[in-house]
This record gives sequence, C-alpha cells and structure tokens, in this order.
Amino acid sequence: MIRTTHDPEADVLNIAFGPADAVSDGHREVAPGVYVEFDTAGHPIGVEVTSVSLRQRAAAPATAARHIP
Repeated sequence: MIRTTHDPEADVLNIAFGPADAVSDGHREVAPGVYVEFDTAGHPIGVEVTSVSLRQRAAAPATAARHIP
C-alpha cells in the first residue's frame, strides 16, 4: 500500500511504500531535494520531496503552455 503525507508548513511531501512497520536505516539524495529512504535490508521504502510548492509552481507553466486543438 502506498501512503502519502504532505506537511504544508515544512513544504514536504512523503510517499511511503512497503510494510507500514518497515524500519528506516537511512536515505540517499537522488536529485536536488528528492530523497529515497531505505530499510535495514537496503530496500527502498519511501521518497521525500522538499520544496513541493516551488516545484509545483515551476511545473505549472509547462502544463498550461500545452495547446490541444
């Protein structure tokens, strides 16, 4: 099951997958402000994205610029 949370105050989006009781053993930044979290066996169990509102605004013009006749 995929679980998502958004903290508007911290401007962070968390996406968790895998067992709900998985224990985090660290994370790795895979792109600026995008972190993959790993369990004790080294399997990915989540993704954290920082500055979500800035990313959303940056993506909006590209989406709005598309014109479909």
